[in-house]
Amino acid sequence: MLLFLLLFLPIVAMKHVAKKDDISCNGLIFDHVYFDREVLVENLGRPYNLVLHKFSGTLFFSHTIQKGTEVDFEIMSCNLNKKTCKEIEGVAGGYAVAYDPGNDDIYFGGHDGIYKYNFLTKSAEFFAEDGKSIWELFVRKNFYYIEYPAQKLYVYVDDRFVQVEEAIKIEVDHFFVTKQSDVYFSNRTALYKVEKSSKSTIVLDDDIAVRQIVQDSYGDIYFCGSTGIYVEDKPYHRIKKVAQIDNAFGMTFDEHDNVIYSDKNAIYRLLPSKKNLICYEMITSQSEKEEKGFKEYLIS
Repeated sequence: MLLFLLLFLPIVAMKHVAKKDDISCNGLIFDHVYFDREVLVENLGRPYNLVLHKFSGTLFFSHTIQKGTEVDFEIMSCNLNKKTCKEIEGVAGGYAVAYDPGNDDIYFGGHDGIYKYNFLTKSAEFFAEDGKSIWELFVRKNFYYIEYPAQKLYVYVDDRFVQVEEAIKIEVDHFFVTKQSDVYFSNRTALYKVEKSSKSTIVLDDDIAVRQIVQDSYGDIYFCGSTGIYVEDKPYHRIKKVAQIDNAFGMTFDEHDNVIYSDKNAIYRLLPSKKNLICYEMITSQSEKEEKGFKEYLIS
């Protein structure tokens, strides 16, 4: 009996290794959980400002295009159910995308103003700020935009856009107001938070290069940075990385709170995986081996 077990165990071990080798773990670890990665759109140029209109299943985003010898931006819309995409025409240099949850509207910003999306004609119609170059838009209770290249923040008050008084002396690259009315903004210096209760400005991080700020249905705040995705680590007034992504450019959530994110060439969706445990083990163990090897190289 003992001899049988000694002969049988190596066979079991070999089968286990073979099964591992047969499994493809090309997904992503997000907040200590392995997810499969679904490719939504490919062959893009740095997809920025991802916004999903959940009622229609339409993903809006901006990406870079080549116009002769120059690089410009255009806005795309993709029906995730049909896997079809088209350019939103009429927005020159379309870069900014925003969703108005109060009125279920989509807005775009480009080289010469702000545009509103018409869901019936599937086209953009001029809305405001003729001749202004729009860097970013944000709508929740109030309508905000950031002007390029001055990086000044404006808000719609009394039928016109005026500079936000508290931000007149600072540059703003990204701006976000939560459902709880806390404010986040970033620039080349740092990522900041202004709490509704105290009105004090807190530095969350002075190293991350923020590219988009979003909130999930649970109220958690996420920051897409150039090296991955981060979440606010409450209540410690700091952020922590939850996903390592080289050249991340944007993120959003679908109607089931699945993460949608982009790198320099494509847009992906993270889905629950049946291979979660084994792929998590394989990826993390490989990372540990690489880190150990690098440390040994430095020591030697």
